[in-house]
Amino acid sequence: MPLRSRHPRTLRAFAALLDASIDRIAELAADARGFDREEAYLLADVWDNNTHALFTAATARFRWMRELQARWALRWLADLGGRRRAWVVERTAAAGVPVEHLLLPPAPEPAPGRWHRFGSTLLSTDLTARTPERIDELAADYDLASAVLSSLHVQRGGSERLNGRLRIEVPCRYAGGEGGYAQIWIGLEDPVELDVDTTADATGLTLRTDPDGVALRIGSAVALRCRSLELTVDDFGLRESPGGSRLAAAHPEEPEPRRAPERTLPVLRSAIHAARAGQVLQRAMLTARWADARAPLTAITTALSGAGQQILAAGAIRRRSARNAAFRALVADWCRRGGPDFVAHVADRVELPAEFLPAATPAPPVVHALPSRLHRVRCSLPHRWDEEGRHTYVECEFAQPPAGAPDAPWVLRVHDLSSPVSLRLTLDDFHRTAVPEATPERLAFGPHLTATGTCPVSVKVNHGEAVTSDGSD
Repeated sequence: MPLRSRHPRTLRAFAALLDASIDRIAELAADARGFDREEAYLLADVWDNNTHALFTAATARFRWMRELQARWALRWLADLGGRRRAWVVERTAAAGVPVEHLLLPPAPEPAPGRWHRFGSTLLSTDLTARTPERIDELAADYDLASAVLSSLHVQRGGSERLNGRLRIEVPCRYAGGEGGYAQIWIGLEDPVELDVDTTADATGLTLRTDPDGVALRIGSAVALRCRSLELTVDDFGLRESPGGSRLAAAHPEEPEPRRAPERTLPVLRSAIHAARAGQVLQRAMLTARWADARAPLTAITTALSGAGQQILAAGAIRRRSARNAAFRALVADWCRRGGPDFVAHVADRVELPAEFLPAATPAPPVVHALPSRLHRVRCSLPHRWDEEGRHTYVECEFAQPPAGAPDAPWVLRVHDLSSPVSLRLTLDDFHRTAVPEATPERLAFGPHLTATGTCPVSVKVNHGEAVTSDGSD
């Protein structure tokens, strides 16, 4: 009769989720033309609050403790929305250790087309051709004609999709809100029209619906059309507004659904070196969570490939000194496989073996021109203004072939401009490859993108190579 595994099924499922996360992020980072930042964020975000629970379960003294801790942790992990729960169910089943029968029942999905309250300051809804009344409800409490564009982010989600997010600052109309402002966040998916020109007037929000979807304009600076938009109102005075009161009466704040409690068993074994390994893993995944061209995803996923099974193997060692040595060796192996890019992003927060710490930060190599071929991935105009109300920073992210290897997987590169900036882009910008033109004050990408400013910086680290650019030819 084969011996029973020292690892209970639930713990193996927990570790399988970590390995699935790392493997999928590695796939997303393999070629920048198919990079999906949102999916990478969601995968890495799992391990912000669940890394400690995994190590606690893996190092518990008794098998029943490992089973119970892993079961508690998986229930809590999966109980953060339908999308998270579906991912847990799918990935554990694919790993041969299904856990759906252990999870709480899925929470009901919000009814489409109605307002939903989150706490005391947030309202959210979908604006579609079937819900034109949402526009009047907004206009009753907020001066849409005086709304101002605050920030804008548009990015590719994989090789096919496009999504974005706009932040708009709008004055309140209602008594008690005079002089006050609210934020309206607008989420969009796969626009059929997009035109941005920050040199034009960016005052005044106009929303319209028709049988084909929703049209949005912000002054003459932004025009877009989608099948639907997600509207989120963030207003600290929401309880005092007539609309807020009316919506509260019509749509009472939904009771908090029953949530799986977050529980942790006491640690009954020496865990100092396991805790340090957990800190390294958590720090690396936090870096991956904010994945862009500055996050060395390839180094992180190379270092942590198979980490779930490695953690289980080290945690199962009974003798304390051997277990501690196994976790020390595990951290050393991660540093060795990930190389300097991996070490650099965890060493500032976690104590690492001295032999892996760099003696000095190497200066990045300098290039004097952008590559001949670029594929647009993301454009970001954050909420940064000067005293005159001008945007002071814009970030353009591209996919490009590595230098000297045009047939290799493409990598990410960022081109920044600052103080102050302007941006001009259209939807076509995200659907073609073009030859850029760059100077220290201007980036032009065919007829579809023009950004101006100063201090350009380009960074490319998807394959561990950092590059700065002075923008000269």
